[in-house]
Amino acid sequence: NSSTLDVVEIDAASNNSVDDIRELRETVKYTPNNSKYKVYIVDEVHMLSQGAFNALLKTLEEPPSHVIFILATTEPNKIPATILSRCQRFDFKRVSIEVLVDRMKLICEKENVSIDLDALRIIALNGQGSVRDSLSILDKCISFSTGKLTSRDVLELLGSSDPSHIFDISRSIIGSDVPKLMKQIEENYMWGKDLKLLVDDIIAFFRSVMMFKIFETSDDIVVLSKEQIEEMAEISRKVEMPEIIRVLGILSELIDRLKSSSNQRMVLELYMMKIVSPSVDNTESSLLKRIENIEKIVEDGRINIISNTTNKGIYLSDLEVEKSSGRGVDSPVQNVEKFDIIDDEEISIIKNGWERLLEEMKKDKKMPLRAFLAEKTDLKYKNEILYVVFNDEFSFAIDRLKENENLSYIKSTMIKVFGINIDLRFILKSDISKISFVKTSSQDNSEKKDSESNEQFLKGLVNVKIEVE
Repeated sequence: NSSTLDVVEIDAASNNSVDDIRELRETVKYTPNNSKYKVYIVDEVHMLSQGAFNALLKTLEEPPSHVIFILATTEPNKIPATILSRCQRFDFKRVSIEVLVDRMKLICEKENVSIDLDALRIIALNGQGSVRDSLSILDKCISFSTGKLTSRDVLELLGSSDPSHIFDISRSIIGSDVPKLMKQIEENYMWGKDLKLLVDDIIAFFRSVMMFKIFETSDDIVVLSKEQIEEMAEISRKVEMPEIIRVLGILSELIDRLKSSSNQRMVLELYMMKIVSPSVDNTESSLLKRIENIEKIVEDGRINIISNTTNKGIYLSDLEVEKSSGRGVDSPVQNVEKFDIIDDEEISIIKNGWERLLEEMKKDKKMPLRAFLAEKTDLKYKNEILYVVFNDEFSFAIDRLKENENLSYIKSTMIKVFGINIDLRFILKSDISKISFVKTSSQDNSEKKDSESNEQFLKGLVNVKIEVE
């Protein structure tokens, strides 16, 4: 209570010069007033300058018998070895959550503060083992509350997310539910939530899942209900350890990026896509995840691979999609698009009938697209691709025509008008020189040899039949 003059506290963060230590050396020679020892507490001692440490060392080497120095620091690695060798070292551990909760409960009872036990647990968790930090958070919560403090009040004051909300986001991540996950991020952003705190909470969740995986318990679950603890245990059994490590690794990178990013929302969305869609990430862990997904599909019986070998060799047949007895699909795979191979005569038909294509687009009220296609200057065909050529000033039109929706419409209209399904590309006149549309006789011979070589190779592969549920 500062009633004795024999205990002196010095803040080394603001009194770190050689002159400050020299002044200290002048006062240590005086004996204590009414105590056995004179005690000097040097807080944040690692902040002292090198010169100040050297000045202090002289006193530590020949200390008066009535003086005790207490050097307090959170970074002992910054203290010179010459100082450390002359000290007794005491390392303080973090206080457990249970002890913090009991202490704050006692304080609240004495101060007549009404608070839920769950709220105290959340405060203790955010205090991270520090009594001072926990009491500071408790004091802030009491100051802003008018009635009984609940866990929801504390979460709102701290800016943290509700555990049930974190469970929802984590389920979307584990289930690779991209639309739902993006919607949840949008909701957090629109409500003005701190996205860095959100990621911290998600990291804490997956760390708890990892601890459950190892020890079947976790020290971070004190704020969870019994049902949520059971669900976390179930999640830990379903998710493999390499996947948990992959997610935590990406989230750790995300935290570092958020600190320096000017667009936290976009960075968060990009990294979440890396987590839930391993196909967009080429790291080793993501490739392993993709292989694991394929293995699960095969193990679940959703795809069967049957290979047939013969004495004459092996060959590759067309992929067949069949119905399994009672569980098959009704139609072939829909996402494989097969294009027609056309000849010069059909190219002429398309060129001469281009107006018919434009008329059909007029009926469909696709006037902007019709206007763009009316400006084409030529048509070229190579490698089963039809190139629609425009003047160089129409680069903006090409960007519009390349959009997936517009490209799909043009292809479907060409099928309707010409009965031809063909792969389309839109290029400028300046790009024609980059594409060789004329084949020389040597190229023809080379391609013929390549074709024959490919045919020989294909005859040597396995006859594969795939059945998809």
